[in-house]
This record gives sequence, structure tokens and C-alpha cells, in this order.
Amino acid sequence: MERFDAAYLEQRVERNLAAAAAFKEGGGKVGAVYCAFMPKELIAAAGALPVSLCAGSERPIAAAEQSLPRNLCPLIKSSFGFAITDQCPYFHDTDFILADATCDGKKKMFELLAEIKPLQVMLLPQSASNPEALDQWHAELHKAKASVELLTGNIVTDEALREQIRRYNALRRTTRELYALNAGETPLAFGRELAVITDSAGFDIDLPGRLAEMARAAEVLRARALDDAFVRDMRARPRILLTGCPNTNKKVLHLLEDAGGVVVAMENCGGLKTAGLQVDERDDPLRALARSSLAVACPCMTPNAARLDLLGQLIDAFAIDGVVELIWQACHTYNIEAFSVRRHVMQTKGVSYLQIETDYSESDVEQLRVRVEAFLEMLR
Repeated sequence: MERFDAAYLEQRVERNLAAAAAFKEGGGKVGAVYCAFMPKELIAAAGALPVSLCAGSERPIAAAEQSLPRNLCPLIKSSFGFAITDQCPYFHDTDFILADATCDGKKKMFELLAEIKPLQVMLLPQSASNPEALDQWHAELHKAKASVELLTGNIVTDEALREQIRRYNALRRTTRELYALNAGETPLAFGRELAVITDSAGFDIDLPGRLAEMARAAEVLRARALDDAFVRDMRARPRILLTGCPNTNKKVLHLLEDAGGVVVAMENCGGLKTAGLQVDERDDPLRALARSSLAVACPCMTPNAARLDLLGQLIDAFAIDGVVELIWQACHTYNIEAFSVRRHVMQTKGVSYLQIETDYSESDVEQLRVRVEAFLEMLR
């Protein structure tokens, strides 16, 4: 069986870096985003190359803490640290950034980041249920469109937007189909494998090729249903839904599966929280993008009942035994909302729940391992 591991992802990263270098040498522009609210379709429709900049490494955090407080979310510190140390090829190649103002930490970090790269802060509405929110976000995307056109020298046409919407809708559908392989009696993929297979490896280069690669991976996963030893092992593992902060650092994901669980679904950004959102291909393209991206069930929105609904659907669809919520230290939005999530999971759905608050360091791994093993043993 083919292994979908770090080496598999590294090969894709190397290919993407080489393709991005060639794209840049040919005069192409790279546009970056940090969160799921900013549609990559807008950047791609201008002929630029979209890249995600949220970082998951502890390595540059010490440099970031020379400017940022130590008691700040590690995702923000890691992202900023890579920027100021120029250790990240994705940030190095970025020509401009469209930064959606989600949490307070990112908003203030963006002020410092704007001294390094051209950056436009997108004023994201704080309540998707507000009747004026869609018009406000639509207006912000109009501003972003004008900026992208100016920075790239290319006009973003409606037809170009529609074409990118079709491509990214296909990517979201394919991601959902991969996760659906874990909805049956026998999960066919580990969560760490799904994370690798669906990872963009930085730059969104050659989406058709990426879709074909994901389809080939799905074939390999489906074939596992014929492997009796694999089936016995997977059916014996507690089925875990991983939710909470973006799973940028895979420490907790690996702990859960090393301890004998299987993460059959991930609700985090980049997982089923965003993969389930299709953009209406018949509507005005920019307004359709605004409507779809505004529907991301992120705790930066208040209220955020959509996330509880989504969690309930995933618990049922994937026959979840236990929900694990990942909270990066100092992420107040997710940490406060965890109270509502815990109550919904345990009282409404009758499913066990574990909250893990951590950072990117390895200092608490053994302590977390004990908690994870005890949780999985309880589920068994």
C-alpha cells in the first residue's frame, strides 16, 4: 500500500516550489491569504498564484517574540516569525497579501506585517447573521478585486471568476469525497493521511493535476477494504472527530492516532468546516463568493450556531465515538466557544469530549499522551 506520509507531502512541496519559481521567473505574481474567509478564487482569476501562509512550526517563534507578546497564539507567532526571518519560501515569494481581520491578534500582527509586504486588511463582518453583513463583505471583496487588478496588472472578469469558482468547487467536492471514505463501518484512511492528501503543499498550482492526484489516492484507500488485517485494526480503533483551532501543527493529530485512535473527520479550517461550502456557480460570481465565504462557521463570528449544527451532522455521519477539541494557547475565541461545544457534544449528542490546550512546542507531549491514552481507553 502506498504511504501518505511526510515524505509523500515533501515530494509535492518540492514540485510546487519548483513550479512557483518558474512562474515567478516568468513575471507571475503570488497573492497570499491567512484565513478561509478570503476566497483564493479572486487571486487566481487575476492570473496570480494563491498561497496560504498560516504556519505550524515552532522554529521561528523565538524571533517573533522579539516583537509580539509571548502569551499570543502560536499560529500568529509562527506566521510572523517566518515573515521576519525570511525562512519560508511561500512568504518570500509572496507579492501581496489579502488579510481578513478575524481575531484581534491577527489584526494587530497585520500592522507589523504591512511593513514587510504590501498588505490589505479585509474588514470582515463579525456577525454572519446580521442582515447587512453580506453587503458589507461583498463591498470588501470589491475593494480586494480592485487591489488585485492594480497589483497584477490584470483585469478580473466575471468569466475568469466563474472558471476559478468551478475549479475550487471541484477541489472542495473531492475533499469531501475523500473524507466520506471514513463514514462507513470501516474507516479507510487515517486522519494524518487525509491531512497530507488534501494539503495544498503551499501554492495552489495546477488544480486539475492536484485533483487527479487526490483521485488516485482515493483508489488506494478504497482498496484497503479488501485487506482483512487493516479492516480489523481500523474497526477496533475509537473513531475521533478533531475540531477546534486550525490544525496547522500536527502534534495532537499524531498523538491521537499513535495512541490507537483514528481521526475519521476534522472540522478544523482546511477540513470539513470549509470543504462543505460550495459557491453558487449561477449567481453573480463576486457576490456568490461573498455569501459562501461568510458562511464559514468560525468562532470569530457571533453568534456561531452554524458550527454546532455542523458538529452534530459530522458526529452522526461518521459515527463518532469521541470529540477532541484542539485549542492553541491564547486563542480566546475558540477557548470561550469550547464551553458551548462541550455542552452540545456531551448533552445534546451524548458523545464523549476532550479539550486539549497546547502550543507548538514538544514540552508537553508526554503529559498530553497520558490524557489521550486515558480518553481512548474510556471510549473502548
